[in-house]
Amino acid sequence: MKIIYPRNKFLSRLFPTVDITNDEQLIHAFRKYLSLGEFIPNVEISESEVIIEIPSNFLLGDPREFQRVNELCSRKKFAEARPILEKLVQKYPSISEYHRTLAQTYEEEGQHEKAIDILIDALRWDPKNHWALILMGNIYARYKDDPDTAMAFYDQVIHADPGNFIALNNIGGALVQNGKLDLGEKYLKQAFDINPEYPNTCYALGLVAEMKGENLKAFEYCAKAVKYSNSSKDPIFQNGLQTALESAKKITDSDYGKEELVDFINELEELTGKEIRIEKDENIPTAAVVQIAENHNRDYHLIKFKPALGIDHLILHELVHILFYHEARKIQENKLFIAKAEKLQEFKRKYSRYINSLIRKGYDEDQVSKMFEELFHGILRQVFNAPIDLFIEDLIFEKFPTLRPHQFLSLFRLSTEAYNAVSIPRVEELLPAEILSQSKVYNVLGARHTDSLLGTRFEEKYSINAKEKELVKSLWDEFLEYRQDREPGEEYELVEHWGADLGLDAYFSLIDEESHRVKAQKPSTKSPEEVMAFIEQDPNSIEGYSEEEDQEMAEFLASHSDKDLNTAVAFYMVDALEYFSKLSIEKVKEIAFEVAMLGQSGIDPKKKGYRLNKIPGQVFSGYKLLAYYYVSWAKAIPQMLSQLQMPFDEEYQLAQSIFESDK
Repeated sequence: MKIIYPRNKFLSRLFPTVDITNDEQLIHAFRKYLSLGEFIPNVEISESEVIIEIPSNFLLGDPREFQRVNELCSRKKFAEARPILEKLVQKYPSISEYHRTLAQTYEEEGQHEKAIDILIDALRWDPKNHWALILMGNIYARYKDDPDTAMAFYDQVIHADPGNFIALNNIGGALVQNGKLDLGEKYLKQAFDINPEYPNTCYALGLVAEMKGENLKAFEYCAKAVKYSNSSKDPIFQNGLQTALESAKKITDSDYGKEELVDFINELEELTGKEIRIEKDENIPTAAVVQIAENHNRDYHLIKFKPALGIDHLILHELVHILFYHEARKIQENKLFIAKAEKLQEFKRKYSRYINSLIRKGYDEDQVSKMFEELFHGILRQVFNAPIDLFIEDLIFEKFPTLRPHQFLSLFRLSTEAYNAVSIPRVEELLPAEILSQSKVYNVLGARHTDSLLGTRFEEKYSINAKEKELVKSLWDEFLEYRQDREPGEEYELVEHWGADLGLDAYFSLIDEESHRVKAQKPSTKSPEEVMAFIEQDPNSIEGYSEEEDQEMAEFLASHSDKDLNTAVAFYMVDALEYFSKLSIEKVKEIAFEVAMLGQSGIDPKKKGYRLNKIPGQVFSGYKLLAYYYVSWAKAIPQMLSQLQMPFDEEYQLAQSIFESDK
């Protein structure tokens, strides 16, 4: 076997007492140091290299004993490994790796000079031993503050094997740890160019960028480290994730990416011919929601959001909803998702035993009823949004690269919340197993999709049974069939199919938008009282959820304007004015928000038994609650009163005059 040594400064470090320009001295040195017993190596010398040849049997060694040594070293039992290594080195002195491992046992314990002496022997027998070269470089870089000598050994690694990205990564990492950021970054980038999917290099480059205050680079490299890590238990995954999130937070706190968001808004406004308004609303049931202009009889689209991390991503997500609606509408393939209001009671009846069992356990009856109403609306939000959101996030990831930090931060938060929502122990006590399972399946599909984009590991957190796993696989496979070449409107097919597969199709309808518009123009068959029963249905929960109610509400307002004053409402308004006159505006505002939240599940004017936590001891009829609703907003939030669309302006004027005359 031939061993080739470069005839340069590196060689002089292996034989420091030899003049490497003197052929006779070189031949003498090699024969002195590399002779074994009767074996004397033949030395061939040229201007650029020295070549010796040794018998192949010199490299056989004792693999079993060396494996035992490595096991001890992996457990940091260096003192136990060292005697075994010393025997191996004595018996097989020509095996470089035995010397290198022995040297490392000393290096680990801080005996650096001893380690250097042994590493010289390792490199004399194999000048291309990467790990010996790196270990030698590390000692000089970290402990001797001698970067020039360290570089001599590091460069030899690259010279010997320029494609060894792991070696380059280790060199770069050692230099970075020693505070040589620029030099370390140079080696790390070489390693990255060879293998951009090696997570250790990605993370190391992310750390360098973070140290330099380059937040975007830190995010991009650490996001790659997360994506390419083998396991969520890998420290590279955990540390990379933490740095990616921290960097993304710094980016989202700046104006980075906002220009692209504004450009997209302008593009959509031109495309749809409608203004897009964006406003904060703490009372919406989800992180953000869009109200399509045509579905709300407006000349503008409205996006509402709750303040949160990654808010630009939430807004962008709703903007893509508008794009999808427009694309489907353009080819007359748009659908409206209509939740069947009468199915709410059927839903409650289905789980009546569960509801009754909660009440028997001591839970408040009204609160349990409200919880199941919210549960009904919540699962339908998942039915509509879960499939469509997958396509939306795909588009955002591909078409808005500058907003990926926003998407990463936002999806991580949303995925964490989704997991917690179905995984905390109390959920199993409060929710029927069937609903919990249905919601969990939707969440797992979302987790799988987030993992596929970002490399996170949310899906593995979920505990699901064999049937749920099979269903997730089936629904995911269907999504993959659409994923690459989705046509406008095809997302509704997944909404329908997934809803049916999960047994939720009885609660909703997907109807053709155009035919519904024609039907909606016909006179309403419902009485004003029936319409009023849904006056406060949340129009934001699911786009299209209250589409039919919206139309009926418009018809009701038109018909109600011709009627006499509602004296009952006016009477209750006087009572409300009296009650609120004793409270601060902030207290009135708290009541206003509570009534609004209660109104999300509908206020029936003829129903009795409503209660408000902020007004303890009172029981409200439907009309009285509507009166308090109107007056609380008129007193505390007058600038938003018109948005309630409650036809009680004249009643309020009458109530005010009565109240003032009684003072």
